[in-house]
Amino acid sequence: MPFANEQDAMKRALDHLGTHLSSLPDGEIGEKTPQYPKGKRAAWVMTAIDICTADTENWEVAQDAQRGDDGFPVGYDTVQKLRPKHPPSAMYQHLDFGYHTYFKESYPLFKQLRDERGQPDLKFQVGVPTGLGITFAMMGKIDALRYASVFSQRIAYEVNEIIKLAGDDVVIQVEVPGELALAHKLPNFLIGIPLKSIYGLVRRIDSSAELGVHICLGDLNNEALIHPKTLKKLVYFSNQMVKTWPKSHQIAYVHYPLAEAATPPPTNEKYYADLKDIKLPEHVRFIAGFVHKKRSKEEHQHILQAIESVRGGTVDIACSCGMGRYSEETALSLLMVMKEMAEQK
Repeated sequence: MPFANEQDAMKRALDHLGTHLSSLPDGEIGEKTPQYPKGKRAAWVMTAIDICTADTENWEVAQDAQRGDDGFPVGYDTVQKLRPKHPPSAMYQHLDFGYHTYFKESYPLFKQLRDERGQPDLKFQVGVPTGLGITFAMMGKIDALRYASVFSQRIAYEVNEIIKLAGDDVVIQVEVPGELALAHKLPNFLIGIPLKSIYGLVRRIDSSAELGVHICLGDLNNEALIHPKTLKKLVYFSNQMVKTWPKSHQIAYVHYPLAEAATPPPTNEKYYADLKDIKLPEHVRFIAGFVHKKRSKEEHQHILQAIESVRGGTVDIACSCGMGRYSEETALSLLMVMKEMAEQK
């Protein structure tokens, strides 16, 4: 979120959305420095890559990044490429992405704000990538696949440290842009390859955890990683993921990307027709990520009606990816749009 810090982000979300919130993340901002004026955490997976880049004892920079004013790469083709100095079997001890550290800083602030607002049932939300989500961006293809598992092992460790502290008071959102991008390129019969990456993380997470999945088109500087013309591949990916989801773990919701970062969601009702084929167990919530700065109130209502008509009932709503790249004013206006739509349900 494009706010001053995590406490400010959570407070503003509570101010605007209040009891409409299903869970509350901390805004992923981090320390603001001359190098990272919007915050060290403000570019999601790029934060983890920069942590590795700074660790010159264990990583070698094979290709420098072309960076923008926010300190992060300006595009997918300009992300730095790294070479590991250890084989996968020896790399685990050298990895630390800090997700549990960020959690320890934000969780007490969350509980304080929750108590002040009298919303005892509100849960804290932590978003994490898979191992492939990080390696896919920072390494060559072969190394990305070789090291993805050990990265997932470390991410799972950090998630499990969070669960030790918060138990069922936290929702872990697994974010899978790398896997969706891979699935987008592969024929349907090879869908098991990206799904294996997701489960490689999920199975390492404590089975008591409440997990959500953010299917993501990618967002770097408010640009999507892939540009599907229809929702057919997304639907197939989702159905196969839910169908083969590890029975040992609970999945609470799936968040669907219905806008491409800077590109607004279509207003053509036919675009959403494929959503009727999404199969979810009764307890798994459908979250439609379509709220976008380039759509009017009337257009948002039209899109929501089209989605709910196809799905045969009410759905949860969320913004499209990239709010952290917007201005503070735009982010606040989007929170208001969501509030207005939620109040009309």
